[in-house]
Amino acid sequence: MPPRRRVAALCYLSAVAALYRVELHVAGRAPNAKDWEAIAVDEYAKRLQGKIDLRTTWHKSGAALEKTIDATRALCLDPRGDALDSEAFAALLFDELDAGGSRLSLCVGPAEGFTEGLRRRARLVSLSRMTFTHQMARVLVAEQVYRASEIRRGSGYHK
Repeated sequence: MPPRRRVAALCYLSAVAALYRVELHVAGRAPNAKDWEAIAVDEYAKRLQGKIDLRTTWHKSGAALEKTIDATRALCLDPRGDALDSEAFAALLFDELDAGGSRLSLCVGPAEGFTEGLRRRARLVSLSRMTFTHQMARVLVAEQVYRASEIRRGSGYHK
């Protein structure tokens, strides 16, 4: 392909909207754009361009987060949730995206956890039995969303 056509093709591909949107809802304070967490999540968001539009919405409290999300269209991170390996998480993620109009919310709750009402309505997923900071959970979820896309694509990223 001639250089001029290659550049035009690359510009077109970068302008194409992602097929899916995953919104990370986090109860807590947004990091500085130069913090390690923001840099790491931005890296995964860049890798996902054209496949999954990964965004983060910050909420001042767990109550604000719970008012915003549709619990029936969300996966909430909770230690009592289902423990999944990466392949099972990938299958769940894309099943939920395909069933929900290509949109899904992944929620990181407040330090005290989600309310019992939300726990009853939402699908709960556990990252681990260990406790993580909101920052670490956000990076882990971003990486797992990227890993899920690579599992689906059949790349060598997931070994």
